[in-house]
Amino acid sequence: MKTVSQRLREELRDGLLPLAELCPLQQLNPEDRPLYSVRKMNLLERFEWFDALSEQGLAALAAYHQNCLHAKSGLEIERKHSRPSARSVA
Repeated sequence: MKTVSQRLREELRDGLLPLAELCPLQQLNPEDRPLYSVRKMNLLERFEWFDALSEQGLAALAAYHQNCLHAKSGLEIERKHSRPSARSVA
């Protein structure tokens, strides 16, 4: 039977694994992101990398992603609303 800590680690890892492909918002691999080098690894190396992280490391990555996503999503919404419409330009 798995401990609460083991289940939490698995949940965190499973939530982060899709982020090891691309940034979900930009669909890129920005060099200034913590998963930049991980995204260049093959699938097995990614699993090993995530499995080597502590619960705190996984939680920190998850928090980083949530903060970044929130900040970038807010910027995207702001840009959409601040663009002049064709009517206001004409």
